Amino acid sequence: MGARIVGVLWLAGLVLSLASAALGGEEPPNILLFVSDDHRADVLGCAGHPIVRTPTIDALASQGVRFDNAFVTTSICAASRATILTGVVERTHRYTFGTAPLSASMCAQSYPAQLREAGYRTGFVGKLGVALEGGDATRAEMFDWFEPVSRTPYFKPRADGSARHATDLTGDLAIEFLRSNPSGRSFCLSVSFNAGHAEDADLDIQYPYPPSEEGLYADVEMPRPRLDAPEVFAAQPEFLKSSLNRERFGWRWDTPEKYDR
Repeated sequence: MGARIVGVLWLAGLVLSLASAALGGEEPPNILLFVSDDHRADVLGCAGHPIVRTPTIDALASQGVRFDNAFVTTSICAASRATILTGVVERTHRYTFGTAPLSASMCAQSYPAQLREAGYRTGFVGKLGVALEGGDATRAEMFDWFEPVSRTPYFKPRADGSARHATDLTGDLAIEFLRSNPSGRSFCLSVSFNAGHAEDADLDIQYPYPPSEEGLYADVEMPRPRLDAPEVFAAQPEFLKSSLNRERFGWRWDTPEKYDR
C-alpha cells in the first residue's frame, strides 16, 4: 500500500478539478484507475525488481509519473481502500476491519460520486473491499455500472461448464464497460485486481494463477529470503513466534517447494 496515499491525494485533487471542468462546460478526460491487492511497491520491473516481470505497468510508469517516495498511514486493506475512495486517511473516514460501514457522507464525497454528479459515467469491476452505509442504494449513487469480482475461489465457474480466473474475468468485464460506453460520454472506470492476495481458504494452493501465467518463472531459481535463517526466527519475541503470521508461514513458505511455487 506504500505508494498509494500520495497517489490517492493527487487523485482527489484531480477529481475536484475535473468535476469543476465538467460543470464549466469543458470536455473532461476519461479516467481508468487500476488497483492491485497486496502488491508491494518494490515488486515491479520499473522499481528494479530482478525477477518479477511487469511489462505493462513498466510501460505506464515510463510514460507517466511514478512515485518512489510515498507513505501510508494505515497499511491495512480495508482502511486503504476507503482512503482510495475518499482521499482522506483513516482517522478521518473512520473505516477499517471491524468498524461500522463507511458513512454515507464519506461516500458522497468519494471520487466516483463526485464525478458521477459532474456527468461522468462511473464504473467499478473487481474487489471493492469497503462496506457502505446504505448498501446498494449508496453504491448506486457512486457507480452507474458495478461488477464485483472476488476470490474464494479465484477460478469462477461459467455457464458453459468452464472456469475463468478472477484476473482474466476482471479484465473481460473492464473491456465490456469500455465497449459499452456511449460515444462522447466521459467515463471513470475503476479496476481492482485481487489475485496478489493469497487464497487463505485453499491450503494446497495459496496463489492460484491464470493459465496465461503458466510457466512464467519456470526457468528462474528463486533466491531465499534475506531473513530466512532459523536463528532469525529464534531471536523474535514469543508473541511473534505464535502469531497469525507464523501460521501463514506454515501455509505458504515453510518448505522450499512451497516457497518456490
